[in-house]
Amino acid sequence: MQPVARRACVAALLVTAILLGGCPSTGVRPTPAPGNDVATAERLVREGKPREAAQLYERLATQATGAKQANLYLEAARQWNAATAYPEAQRVLGIIAPAVTGQQATTHALLSAEAALGQQNPQRALEVLRHLGTPSDPQAAANALALQARAQFASSDAVGGVKTLLTRERGLQGSAAIEANRRLIVSGLRDAAFRGASLTPPPGADPVLAGWLRFGSALRELDRNPFTGATALRDWRSHYPTHPANGPALDEILKESTVATDYPTQVALILPLTGRQQAAATAVRDGFLSAYFQQDPAQRPRVRIYDVASVDVGSAVLHAIDEGAQFIVGPLTKDEVSGAAAIADGRSPVLALNFLPDGSATPPKFFQFALAPEDEARQVARRMIADGRPRGVALVPTGEWGNRVLAAFVEELEHGGGQLIARGTYSPSDSDYTPAIQQVLRLSESRERYAKLTGTLGTKLEFEPRRRGDIGFIFVGAQPANSRLIRPQLRFHYAGDIPMYTTSDAYEPDEAANVDLDGVIFPDMPWMIATDPVTEQLRSSVRSAWPNRANRRGRLYAFGFDAYRLIPALRNQQPGSIHFVSGMTGRLSIDADGRIRRELDWAQMHDGRPRAYAPSGTMPTAGNN
Repeated sequence: MQPVARRACVAALLVTAILLGGCPSTGVRPTPAPGNDVATAERLVREGKPREAAQLYERLATQATGAKQANLYLEAARQWNAATAYPEAQRVLGIIAPAVTGQQATTHALLSAEAALGQQNPQRALEVLRHLGTPSDPQAAANALALQARAQFASSDAVGGVKTLLTRERGLQGSAAIEANRRLIVSGLRDAAFRGASLTPPPGADPVLAGWLRFGSALRELDRNPFTGATALRDWRSHYPTHPANGPALDEILKESTVATDYPTQVALILPLTGRQQAAATAVRDGFLSAYFQQDPAQRPRVRIYDVASVDVGSAVLHAIDEGAQFIVGPLTKDEVSGAAAIADGRSPVLALNFLPDGSATPPKFFQFALAPEDEARQVARRMIADGRPRGVALVPTGEWGNRVLAAFVEELEHGGGQLIARGTYSPSDSDYTPAIQQVLRLSESRERYAKLTGTLGTKLEFEPRRRGDIGFIFVGAQPANSRLIRPQLRFHYAGDIPMYTTSDAYEPDEAANVDLDGVIFPDMPWMIATDPVTEQLRSSVRSAWPNRANRRGRLYAFGFDAYRLIPALRNQQPGSIHFVSGMTGRLSIDADGRIRRELDWAQMHDGRPRAYAPSGTMPTAGNN
């Protein structure tokens, strides 16, 4: 499986495919050129090998001419999209952009919009679709509206997305197509709610639109807190008994809510609650128990907690199973997780709270969940590509943490077609980062040229150092204290206008201190930056339960909270299947190795506070409504 941001797009494409009656993409399929090689490519598509099919279609296109060549390139782009290789799809579409007309131009536009959505650039998708207009072909028109709605939901425009799909529904025939369209509204509302979109009906909204938006609010509560969400949905049903959503879609969601609260009889929580890891483990435990106490007492499992700070973790796991644990959460450290994996035999599913080393064999029913900075660095790289800033520089701290973060960032950046043109390191214990900043900006070269020129002329000249002009971004790996020093120093060194991206490690709530971070773009978990009522209520409940500890280690509380939330989703889950949980640490899904992947919210600092990031270049909204 690909990282979670890509899988989110795959899930959306699967929904769209349902709407199109099984058609594997949102384009109008051109007639492929005849020939045995095309038959091979088509067979690869049927076998679920889109990457190989795309490569073959490209090779065939280089051997063809005219409309036949364009058709083959369009098929290649379609399969690159299906493989979630969106930069490759855009590259292929760029080859034939000037030559396509008629139906080919329509297909080209739809595939381009799909690729833009895959790269988290909904504004670009909307721009392409506006330029396309309304296709004359009814199927293409329906596909265009589906893509438009996805882009609107991804832009946090829930009202626009629902309106577009209601328009689309009026052109559909058959109850199956209409019901599928309504499921797409449900999917879009969930996506928009996760992104912090306002779900308040606009003044004068008709009952159908208003009902859908209020349905979205109930879905947000279900996704954030399934222990109260089912009640919210039943309340909605009582207010909207004849609404279009009050049918199979709602029945499925209520069934889903039952599964989301279906816990085993006994759960074991294994943590190092004494010793060096005591503070972190205690925060995880408290978050775990906070989620536990959200549940109806009659439905709660029995939870037994094991301290493994001074005992063999393998023995603790076996002891927990012998005492009746039907699901195990923990342990916490990498060494402990490796020890647990060595003896895990599948009798009881395990959700380890860290990742195994890359390349390690994963035991059966062994899942891994971590707040890994490398995953965030990869999301930052994808965000830069989507923002149209593929070339830039990086500053990271010396040491193992900085090396890991930079390696993950560069790998993902290059995978998306970007390039890191300079890198610098700094010591976290320093307060002056001039050498590293001058290195990546090439300011020292500017000063050397000035010195040579004044030496040649024998006179002093007015001089202002000039940084290199090919930098589209600055990626900074830093903790809060370092990031608050680096940002002003970048301004001092003539780089304040270059977008600065970082991971969530650079942010902690402190409005006065964070003024120095204004303009910085970063991903973070909903627990830290979302302001929707459900998240606010959950944060408040944790702070009330643990007033002296919750504020200092908020991310670890959210980590423990989500670990408890994941138990029902993982009990009968097979690695590699697509499943999303809108958690406090992000939108969670499971990859083929049993790792939980997180898709985070995006924020930009303004006046010392994080606000929803607006990648289109417009001003951000005042928080997540």
